[in-house]
Amino acid sequence: MHRPTLMRLVLGVGMLTMLMLALTACGTGSAQEEQANKEEASKVRTIPDDSQWYEGKPLPAGRYVTEEFKPTMSFSLDKGWTRGGTELRDTWDMRDIENLDSWLVFSSAEKVYDPKGSDGLKIAPAPEDMVGWLQANPHLKPEEPKPTSVGGEKGMEFDAIVTGAVETPLCPGCVDLPLFRLSSGETTGVEKGEKIRFIVLDDVKGETVTIFVETSASGFEQFLPGAQKVVDSVKWKSS
Repeated sequence: MHRPTLMRLVLGVGMLTMLMLALTACGTGSAQEEQANKEEASKVRTIPDDSQWYEGKPLPAGRYVTEEFKPTMSFSLDKGWTRGGTELRDTWDMRDIENLDSWLVFSSAEKVYDPKGSDGLKIAPAPEDMVGWLQANPHLKPEEPKPTSVGGEKGMEFDAIVTGAVETPLCPGCVDLPLFRLSSGETTGVEKGEKIRFIVLDDVKGETVTIFVETSASGFEQFLPGAQKVVDSVKWKSS
């Protein structure tokens, strides 16, 4: 059906107006979504507690701060991490979500297991020279330590292979090497055959902090860059 020229002009202007409104709405929606993403990324989260967590649940990417662990610290995560055990005053840890046998551990434990005891389970105060204590462990094959720093705090780091484990009458055939006795009564240990990067910071707000990058010897080079990125993002805070 033929339409008069004026009617065609009115319809054309109307359609153009609708198109502009639609584009404006899309632009506004995109801007709002972008802003929401920025706000989400800028959130400072805490490590979720037991009621919020199950094994393999992914941690959102972003900035985190510890609540229980001392010294208080913040750090950044990319996607691909899940929580380990409960955050304690003297330890917290995370795991690679695609390989739950790969761990990143932060510890300020005040007690250790004496590796020279008859069954390796004698508890002793944490040594003043943590690097020397770890280097002397008969079940570790360590490389030479070298200087490093984390969050501006100086320390030493070295890699080691776990060559032995501690067996007891209650645990024949165990492959674990206990290292630290935690405030919860639990144990921080490593497994025979693993490769570990130990990073020891002697004085962070009065605490000795030992960081473990822990995984299989064959998977170490693949896991290390992601773990190191988290370590490099650490900032220490006043308690």
